[in-house]
Amino acid sequence: MSLHRVSAILVVHDGATWLPEVVASLASQTRAIDQIVAVDTGSIDSSAKLLKGARIPVLTMPRDTGFGAAVASAVEKLPPVSAGEWLWILHDDCAPDPNALEALLAAIEDRPNVVLAGPKLLGWHDRTHLLEIGISIATNGARWTGLEESEYDQGQHDGIADVLAVSTAGALIRRDVFEELGGFDQNLELFRDDVDFGWRVHAAGHAAIVVTDAIAYHAQASATERRDVDVKGALLKRPLLLDRQNAAYVLLANATWWLLPLLTVQLFGSALIRAAGYLFAKLPGYAADEILAIGSLVVKPGELLKARKDRKATRLVSARVVSDFIPSRGRQLRLAFDRAFAAVRDFILKPTEQSVLDESLLDLPTESELEEEDLLTPVTTRKWSSLFRKPFVVAMIFLVVLTLIWSRNRIGAVSGGTLAPSPSGARDLWEFYFSPWHQVGLGSKSASPLWIPVIALASLITLGNVSALISLFFIAAPVFLFLSSHHMVKQVSDNRFITVSAALLYAISPISISAINSGRIGIVVLLIIAPFLVVTALQWREIESFSVRKISALSLLLALTFSFAPTFFIALFILTGAALVSDFLDLRRDSNQPLFIARLIRRSVLLISPLALTIPWSLEIISSPHKFFLDIGLISAGAGPNLAFIANPGGAGSLPWWLISPVLIVLAIALFSITQARQVATIGGALLCVGTFAATFTITGKGTSTPNYMYSGVFIALATVTAVYSAVLMLDKVRERLISTHINYRHFSVSALVIVSALYAVTSTGWIATQADKSPLQSSQGEVLPPYLAIETQSKTLVLRERLVGTTPSLNYYIARGSDVSLGDADVAPSEVPEIATAVTGLADGSGITSSKTFASYGITYIFLKAPTQGTLVQTIDGLGGFTRASSTSAGIVWKVSGATGNLILTDASGKTSLLQPTSVADEYMVTTPGVVTLTESYSGSWHLVQNGERLTRIKSELSLPQFSVEVAGPVLLIHDGSVRRGWVSLHVIVLLVFILFAAPSGRRKREISEKELA
Repeated sequence: MSLHRVSAILVVHDGATWLPEVVASLASQTRAIDQIVAVDTGSIDSSAKLLKGARIPVLTMPRDTGFGAAVASAVEKLPPVSAGEWLWILHDDCAPDPNALEALLAAIEDRPNVVLAGPKLLGWHDRTHLLEIGISIATNGARWTGLEESEYDQGQHDGIADVLAVSTAGALIRRDVFEELGGFDQNLELFRDDVDFGWRVHAAGHAAIVVTDAIAYHAQASATERRDVDVKGALLKRPLLLDRQNAAYVLLANATWWLLPLLTVQLFGSALIRAAGYLFAKLPGYAADEILAIGSLVVKPGELLKARKDRKATRLVSARVVSDFIPSRGRQLRLAFDRAFAAVRDFILKPTEQSVLDESLLDLPTESELEEEDLLTPVTTRKWSSLFRKPFVVAMIFLVVLTLIWSRNRIGAVSGGTLAPSPSGARDLWEFYFSPWHQVGLGSKSASPLWIPVIALASLITLGNVSALISLFFIAAPVFLFLSSHHMVKQVSDNRFITVSAALLYAISPISISAINSGRIGIVVLLIIAPFLVVTALQWREIESFSVRKISALSLLLALTFSFAPTFFIALFILTGAALVSDFLDLRRDSNQPLFIARLIRRSVLLISPLALTIPWSLEIISSPHKFFLDIGLISAGAGPNLAFIANPGGAGSLPWWLISPVLIVLAIALFSITQARQVATIGGALLCVGTFAATFTITGKGTSTPNYMYSGVFIALATVTAVYSAVLMLDKVRERLISTHINYRHFSVSALVIVSALYAVTSTGWIATQADKSPLQSSQGEVLPPYLAIETQSKTLVLRERLVGTTPSLNYYIARGSDVSLGDADVAPSEVPEIATAVTGLADGSGITSSKTFASYGITYIFLKAPTQGTLVQTIDGLGGFTRASSTSAGIVWKVSGATGNLILTDASGKTSLLQPTSVADEYMVTTPGVVTLTESYSGSWHLVQNGERLTRIKSELSLPQFSVEVAGPVLLIHDGSVRRGWVSLHVIVLLVFILFAAPSGRRKREISEKELA
């Protein structure tokens, strides 16, 4: 140890906060420092006075001096280099442990190739918090420590290890090598000079180690913005900007030349990603730092070229010698995933003041109550059976068992009711959403609804398997409903029996059973979200207290609900209108105009935002208001107002009328209950009345003109959730209230409510267990189209199904395009074409002499009558001209339509029609003679036919099909211009990002974080 001479260099810049402890730690080293010199870079606090009091020689330099320049100046003032001399570089906010120097010197004693050694750095305030055990740099410029966020020091990394570099805070450097390499790069005035020096040490053939027996406590004052960065090269004095700029400089100045293009791309890409993250965290200054850091290097290429030339002069081995120290992408992703998981875990599992232990566990004897012999008695543990005495656990077990029985015919890909078969993967849904033209019916330019990408994103849970996601969703739906409603009722009652019972009744309410059995994914999603909306709506009256962030988050939730349940907007409109009327009455009474305006603005934003967040789909609904009353998916009728009045929507898969739920009774009783329950019940009763009134109407849509009773599931769902909430409000502590009063109407009403609820729970459970498996939603649904028609992807097939309306036979139909109806198709289906409807009617009654010509005009190639079939209809179609039977199987009967049928039909001057044949070029067809080309798709201004680089004139035919006049024979190119759709999608993404940005939690600048949190 005596062979080594140690010269300590302490760099000081406004470090009075930490200097007393730092100076004391240097004086208390078990191995004394041979000499020490301090460099004060223009401190304006009491740093200079403290150094003078400690009798440490001070070299004063300008305030904008960089760290490397300060160290170089100190080295110049030292006596000439002597054999075995080492430089100990110290920061004014880094206090070494008393044995730090001794441990460092001991580690290098038998390691002659080591010229750089550093201590284990721990936090200044939390001295169990690991900061660094050596450092490196990732290929995206990130500072790499290999440690978890706020990792606790348990000695898990102890030992001496080779590293790329160590922090300059406490770094021990052999002086001759330091001077040989030119010291720290003075272009790196602050930050990343340590990594750069370590890289150059390795390239010169030396080694660097970290010695964990040597410990130092570092406050990281500059990096955590505890003091200003005043160096000359710090643009705008922003630490993050300087750090990112220097990180890019280190990589580009030291890496092998052939890696520079890849590194440049990675630096730009990672900067953009980090900038986007900072924008979402509402830290635009940090986002700008990321972009400016990379841009500043682009405008100064001379510095990089000179730096690479200087490093080449001292390089003895390839710069790739450090590759083992550069973290791989796998390690980076793994650590990023671990940190993200920990952040989410900490956010969800926030510690609460209330103990999670059962109260009975805390009822333990004190030490004084224990006899000595009791200490030898084994401790009695709680039995597992006690877990099954908890109402929540019992209810969950019951519901899981009931759900498994309920779903016994839904194992696998499910469809039926309003749920169409799911596509093979999430990619199909993304293509469907972004597509400007949908091959549904005669083609549709309708915008895809927002719930399509939501399901595509959610399918990440099942690795992109959409059908598996949908199946799991419907199987687990009762449990989701139970959990969401239980979360709601826990806010108003701590009576476990009442809250669990209410949540269980909500999960098996008539609307829940109907929605699940009939595949109404939109109503089920609404039922899951509704309890969370109720919790938020508790503050609806005092909406002026809602912050911008809360308004934005609630807007996103309302938009999500609206996209799955369009009718929800009508309910939102009614409730907003009622609230505005109440606000206006308050204004007339109190004359508080600022309060009224604040409420008006917030309510208006919450009403309009669901429309803005779902454009352009919402604009199409506004232009066709009847679509507000259509659920997503295939259309399926309700059962009219009689059932709706008792909170049962009716229709396929619903409970029978005699299974009466307690919803109506609860709402009626609550109107005479405590104030808050009465207010909630008033809203619920109004919604139930609106739902009953809506159920009296019939509605058409989804590509059909057949009228159906409106399914008023949205209004009934909202009425049900308000009934559950008001019931818990009424029954909470009702026992104490009833005991303290004489028998009156309240005793009878509570008794009736309990009896009806218990009776409903028993009977509905029995019905679910015995009858629900016969519901429309099944996993055994077969394909409608036979395989030989499914492969005809370029042909249109008119699919017919016979049904009886009373005693009158009727035909249902739809146009298939090589596949069955898929998820989302019904929501973009074009309106029914009257000419085709008339032609289908002609098939049913035998009057369709011209039906085949109509079908051919619209490009329909095949007629498929799905089994089972009636002999009279088959004979009728066979007897009509223009149809040739192609096959007859157990699946059904197929006829081919006579004449030229297909996508593009040419009509020449003589009126003769022929089908255009495609060429070897995609979407190109050959026109053999001048004439009029008809495209058998719905008319849209986005269709174009191009010949010789020019777009042909497009007109709308009598059949509302696009037609093009071709004057010269030759090849033509069919294109569909999706620019409008891309524009709308771009606008939608912008609006969505703006709301997400405002709804996201605001990040904190480092200077706003307490020192104890940082270290």
